[in-house]
Amino acid sequence: MAKFWLAISLVLLSAFAPVASASGANLARLVTFDELQKRLGAEDLRILDARSKEDYDKGHVPGAVWVDAKAVETMAAKSETLTDRATWEKWIAPLGIGPKTDVLVYDAKRQLDAARLWWLLGYLGVERIGLLDGNFSLWASEKRPVTTEIPTVDPKPFKVSFRADRHATRDEVLKAVSSKTATIVDARTDGEYAGTLLRAKRGGHVPTSCHLEWNNLVDQNGRFLDDASLRTKLAKAGVKPDEPVITHCQGGGRASVDAFVFERLGFRTRNYYLGWSDWGNAGDTPVERENAGPKQ
Repeated sequence: MAKFWLAISLVLLSAFAPVASASGANLARLVTFDELQKRLGAEDLRILDARSKEDYDKGHVPGAVWVDAKAVETMAAKSETLTDRATWEKWIAPLGIGPKTDVLVYDAKRQLDAARLWWLLGYLGVERIGLLDGNFSLWASEKRPVTTEIPTVDPKPFKVSFRADRHATRDEVLKAVSSKTATIVDARTDGEYAGTLLRAKRGGHVPTSCHLEWNNLVDQNGRFLDDASLRTKLAKAGVKPDEPVITHCQGGGRASVDAFVFERLGFRTRNYYLGWSDWGNAGDTPVERENAGPKQ
């Protein structure tokens, strides 16, 4: 009997093995502390700190540039801004990112702010972008290099090229639901998914969507669970291994954590960035209300 269940487990894990993305590459890069420490000072590396300015000023990873994550969240929350090329070209230029720059993001919120920036930069056309596997507090507690010196960055013009293969609109989600061509993954809380916690005109979830709350994928130190554990959670949530995925939450951030995991595991992934702030406030979108599924 033990051998039987072991065989079943192996089949489930192999079913969720990585598949090639549309471009043939896995775009979600997860970098360890050791890997980053060896590359500190590299000319082609741009480290972005997504914590508060106060925390950044107290100490940060050497070479890290502060990014106002709250301002970015506010900007991206508007549909007209999310697709405004001039706005994002103005925003990204001071970061000094070129076509061959390796960009790495970290935060202090279990990847919540870092993942948002990771997704956004990829959506804008940055090709070499990843996340640091762990919160800054963990980095500091391990006596890794920390400085208060603010680096000098030469602004670089960056031509924004929106990646449609990373973003989904309301109409595209509607089409995916009706045609069953993608799995919709909801990264929100149990209450939001069930409709008992209202954050829009209507509460509930997109019909047919799977529920995979973002904070079940990252530990308290901001480190992602191992691949086997993640694949088990995907299977338990009802994610099909042979379908593209569209993630969403209320306003992009939590869904970006889920999107990072799916991309890293090889799923063709888009983020319905406006999420429930768009879907739940529309008058003609289908909504289901029911008890949330079992804890993941």
